[in-house]
Amino acid sequence: MTTQNTKQINFGTKSQLAKLIASENITVQHNQVKTASFDTLNRILTLPIFKVESGDVYDMLIAHECAHALWTPTDGWAKIADDNELRSYVNVLEDCRIDKKIQKKYPGVVRNYLNGFDIMNDQDFFGIDNKDIDNDLMLIDKINLYYKSSKRLPFKFAPEDKLWLNKVDNLKSFNDVVNLAKLLLNWQKKQIKKMKKLPGFDNHILVENYKLSDKKSDDNINTKDMKDSDEQDSESDSSNDDNNGDQESQSKSDESDKKEDDNGKIVEDQATNPDGAGGKGGVEPGLSAITDKTYELAKEKLLDTNTKFTYINLPEPNLDEVIYSSKKWVETWREFRFKHISMNKDRRIKYLNWLKNDFNKFKNDNKKTVMYLVKEFEMKKSATAYKRATTSKTGVIDPLKLSSYKYNDDIFKKLTILPDAKNHGMIMLLDWSGSMADVIKQTIDQLLNLVWFCQKINIPYEVYLFSSEVHCNKVGDRKMKHDLYGGSWNYKHGDGMFENFHLINVASHKMKKLQLDESLMYLYHLGIEYEDRYSRMRGDYREDRGDEMGSPSEFYLGTTPLNESLVVMNKLVPMFKKKYNIEKLTFITLTDGASNSNYYITAIENTTEGLKQSQADSGTPVIKIGKKQYSMGKELYGNVTPLLMKVLKEQHGVNTIGFYLAKRIRSWDYDRFVDRSKYKTWDARHEQITKIKSQFNKEKCAIVTKPGYNKYFVINGKTMKVENADLSDVNDNMKTGKIKQLFSKSMRGRIISRTLLNKFIEEVA
Repeated sequence: MTTQNTKQINFGTKSQLAKLIASENITVQHNQVKTASFDTLNRILTLPIFKVESGDVYDMLIAHECAHALWTPTDGWAKIADDNELRSYVNVLEDCRIDKKIQKKYPGVVRNYLNGFDIMNDQDFFGIDNKDIDNDLMLIDKINLYYKSSKRLPFKFAPEDKLWLNKVDNLKSFNDVVNLAKLLLNWQKKQIKKMKKLPGFDNHILVENYKLSDKKSDDNINTKDMKDSDEQDSESDSSNDDNNGDQESQSKSDESDKKEDDNGKIVEDQATNPDGAGGKGGVEPGLSAITDKTYELAKEKLLDTNTKFTYINLPEPNLDEVIYSSKKWVETWREFRFKHISMNKDRRIKYLNWLKNDFNKFKNDNKKTVMYLVKEFEMKKSATAYKRATTSKTGVIDPLKLSSYKYNDDIFKKLTILPDAKNHGMIMLLDWSGSMADVIKQTIDQLLNLVWFCQKINIPYEVYLFSSEVHCNKVGDRKMKHDLYGGSWNYKHGDGMFENFHLINVASHKMKKLQLDESLMYLYHLGIEYEDRYSRMRGDYREDRGDEMGSPSEFYLGTTPLNESLVVMNKLVPMFKKKYNIEKLTFITLTDGASNSNYYITAIENTTEGLKQSQADSGTPVIKIGKKQYSMGKELYGNVTPLLMKVLKEQHGVNTIGFYLAKRIRSWDYDRFVDRSKYKTWDARHEQITKIKSQFNKEKCAIVTKPGYNKYFVINGKTMKVENADLSDVNDNMKTGKIKQLFSKSMRGRIISRTLLNKFIEEVA
């Protein structure tokens, strides 16, 4: 059978189909299971993953599995687990019952059943190619094909066979199915017993098809069963003649398919036969339905054994533990300064004085840059408002147009209405990991400009560093990294597992000016400190500014808990937007790579021993927010961070911007910035790589496609400083050529830096 990759199946659409069939806004999950199951307590329907080419086949299978989950009871299969032949008969008749119910309830799936059967039959899913359907099959197989074909196959049923078909049509509950299966099986045993008395039995086609010669006559016939069968036949016929009695029986049977949940609500039981609706994936030779066995084996081949999903909820963050406040940040530095200065007072006071002067000089030097950002922001915001402007007539005559009234109907004054400006806000997230050390100075410089820009345009903003080290240094080791109790998260069953970490609030619009300057000065100091570690000239200028004071151990660079930060942002962002009435929030990440554990999420399980990390192999993550589900698709490698960004973007209407700081870009590195799901061939990827490389070399930055982001900038981390035209070295004695060279160099740096700022402002405004 020709199949397509499962990734082309729209699981969201199929989930909606399942919800419609269930007549309830249930949670629908797809995973590596053989048959559907329904968790009545949590209202979760789990469906198998099929790899099929036809949408009709998939929809038919989904409808069939949903019907099993809704109407086939859990404990029903346990009673017949040891009887392969009876289980086969029950499976056939149960399929007849539930398929009839689902098609009656939802006529829209009838066409799927018709087309789905035709496709499967053409591909010999039932093993009847080269078979005479009237003479080569027992009645149970004829019933199976007759009902699966929606009664379209041209069987020639004997009068006695039609009586059995009538009984199949009248099945109402699973108990009815089991009782009829016993009757039909014992009737079939009688027929075989009669056939064995005929000459040439061993050469009969049924003997070959069902391997009856391998079983002794006595093994196939149970005298007591046949006696019971006769009595049940009589009772069944009497029941069918009495409509009132039949209705009463149906009512009782329907009740047997239901039970109450913990809230007293009547719910259908779940189908949890572990090996599929028919039992252990097949039946033994004998009186079992061979078409059912062939079909079940063929259907198993449709199951996608490679695709697996891990469904998780986002855990509730313990904000009191996670957020390291700006007040605490400043107090920690002040305490550290006091202890530090007491050790070597003169030289360290000298450094502090130098740091204050250098920070203020940097701030003054960048006023032009900030004002440029403000100007561009206001221009683009006004242009956007003008594009959305509307013009309306005032109803007041314009005297200047009155002279043209004979040939112009439009003599009224017009009013241009500009829409109100949106309330903007910004949250910035800075990567505080060890790999950022050699570009942290340039990154902080850029970040400070963004803070001052927010100050100038007077919008609410917050700046956080995400750190793995605060709690580690707090307790002296990393034992809290994956603590399930009392850490960063308030876990419950089904939550995703994340590390403990901290968000350090280093800047905020709520801070007073002096406190903000002090806080940013400490951040500026950290940039200098880590830049010095990678500078060969460290000893040449250290003497001029005294002894550096280092930093508190809580603020050392560590690992990259970016994913953890994004989970917390799902809590902070809506709070921030609501408190300050933000209509357009820009969320910025400044990082040099992927987060810790970026390729999987492990779920939390609630066991008798308490909460624990799931030991199951992790599949493609699917995040559940209420009834909504978010997934990037299994083809996206390293998909947790983009997935969390997608949740943040779509759930809260956030404008997401990413800055990827590259320390160096080699020729083969460009390939990872190309979306392989979009550019699948090497030629297509190579063309895209060439475009990115050309833009990066020319402008020192490139815009690439990154799932979850509105814009994603790849920046040369070594040359990302914002440049202003610096002609201070020009003097009267300088030659014209030298002046031209300096002017050209300064303007080239200015243009490059402005290119990045312009692209950034376009997104913000």
